[in-house]
Amino acid sequence: MILYFDCTSGISSDMVLKALIQLGGNTEAAAGLALSHGHHHHDGCEHEEGHDHGHEHEAGEHGAARHYHDDRPHHSHRSHKDIQRIIERSHMPQAVKDRMRSIYRVIAEAEAKVHGSDVENVHFHEVGREEAIANIAGIAAAIESLDVQEICCSELHDGKGFIECSHGRIPVPVPAVMAMRENCDYVFVTEDIETELVTPSGLGILMGLGAKHAENAPAGKIVKTAIAKGGRDTGKEGLRASLIEGE
Repeated sequence: MILYFDCTSGISSDMVLKALIQLGGNTEAAAGLALSHGHHHHDGCEHEEGHDHGHEHEAGEHGAARHYHDDRPHHSHRSHKDIQRIIERSHMPQAVKDRMRSIYRVIAEAEAKVHGSDVENVHFHEVGREEAIANIAGIAAAIESLDVQEICCSELHDGKGFIECSHGRIPVPVPAVMAMRENCDYVFVTEDIETELVTPSGLGILMGLGAKHAENAPAGKIVKTAIAKGGRDTGKEGLRASLIEGE
């Protein structure tokens, strides 16, 4: 089975999680994630950041198995090393742990470059929060449950201008996204929209899952399609995700 993401409306972790759940992805394996406040429930009706409200940036986004839409800056004091420890101590299947590690590694490398830190000790902000960790666990679990052999993505559309985040006012594309763009061969398009469409965790998920750029949707039978919007109305359709039986 091929999983194809049409990212012409951008991508963020809440959009990915919602789309995977619509496609039939099962997030139950993420219940093995042990967080201090018990945030490991995924019921598919709540999620994080999304584009576009005060979500992630720099080191991540607001995330969780719940809609988390507010504009207040959120901070986490967790380092990449702390996140890796949380993943290792969890009771999730090894394959889910490995996918989470890959995603966080991509984000950590970008953040380390932006902040002049080393990868293990770089501190996350929004993406280090419990809601964000739970969201990424849910995504990793859902991907495993869908038995996907290949992941592809379209060109990625981002906005422009500036956004407010926990670091203050920063330019779009945000610094962490710009750092990630140096290490991937995806195609990026700038839209005339004054906000962020591609979030660090959204791009980190694609890269961490090993998604490959595809100029067109892969050939084959479309089994199911889902469309998931983020937290703010950008005037765009939303992330379109399709399961395709390859020819």
